[in-house]
Amino acid sequence: MAKVNSPLNSFNASGKIADSLVFFSWKGINVVRRWLKPANPKSNDQGDRRIMAGGTGRAAGKIGVDSAFHKDLKDLELIPGGQTKQSYIVKYILDNYLALASNYSVELAAVKAHSASVGLGCAADELSLLEFDLDYAVIDPYDKRLGLYLIAKFATDIPLTGSPYSIALASWTKTDFMSLVSDLEKA
Repeated sequence: MAKVNSPLNSFNASGKIADSLVFFSWKGINVVRRWLKPANPKSNDQGDRRIMAGGTGRAAGKIGVDSAFHKDLKDLELIPGGQTKQSYIVKYILDNYLALASNYSVELAAVKAHSASVGLGCAADELSLLEFDLDYAVIDPYDKRLGLYLIAKFATDIPLTGSPYSIALASWTKTDFMSLVSDLEKA
C-alpha cells in the first residue's frame, strides 16, 4: 500500500499501488514508475555469469581505498569517471579474461597449474578470499586463488610499474603474490 504525505506528487509518496505503480524518492526527487516484478532467472548461463562476476567482484573488493594499488590506478588515471575502482577492475577482467565460460575454464586451469599455486592460495587466505559457487551454475566454483590471479594479470597488463608487475605472471612466486597482497591492503 502506498503512503502519501500531502497531495499526491506534491510532497512525498512511497510504496506500491496494486501491481501497477511504485512511488519512491531517488536522490531527493519523488519518482513514480511502473511496477515490475523482478525476474531472477536461475538458468545455467545466468549462474555461470554470476559466478564469474561475483567471484571477481569479491576479489576486487579487497583492494583498499587507501592502498598503494588503488593509488597507482588513480595516478595512472585509469578509472573512468562514474566508476569505482572495483567496478572498473571487474569490468576489465570480465571483458578481457572471462568473456566466455570457456575462458573461465582456461583461467582456472592456469591458476591450478601455476608453479606458485600453493603460494597463491596462501596469499588468497591472507586477503580472506573464499570460494564462490551457485547451485544452478554449470562451471566449476570460483576458486579463491583465481580472483587474486586475475588481479595480478590485470596489474601486469595495464601495466603497473615496479616489482612484481614487471615480471611475467607465469614467473611469479609466492613472494610476488604476497607483495601484491601488501599493495592491495591499506598503505
